[in-house]
Amino acid sequence: MAQVRVKKNSWEHTEIQWDQQSRQQCHRPRGDFGAGADTSRRPGAPRPTCPSMVATITRAAAEGLIDVVDDAPVPAPIVQ
Repeated sequence: MAQVRVKKNSWEHTEIQWDQQSRQQCHRPRGDFGAGADTSRRPGAPRPTCPSMVATITRAAAEGLIDVVDDAPVPAPIVQ
């Protein structure tokens, strides 16, 4: 099982830090990390991620196991 560091800035924004061991165990394409990474995306753009990991993080936040820094929902629409 891979372990990552997680920070929930809001319900819409999650930061994930990968260490070397989790990168080796992750099932996402190797090109998403470091050398050889996909550079076609704009810098800072969201990266594809693992749906089961997102579900686990969301569940942990809902159960209070991970703090959500700004718990207020983002008003929609943000951009018109």
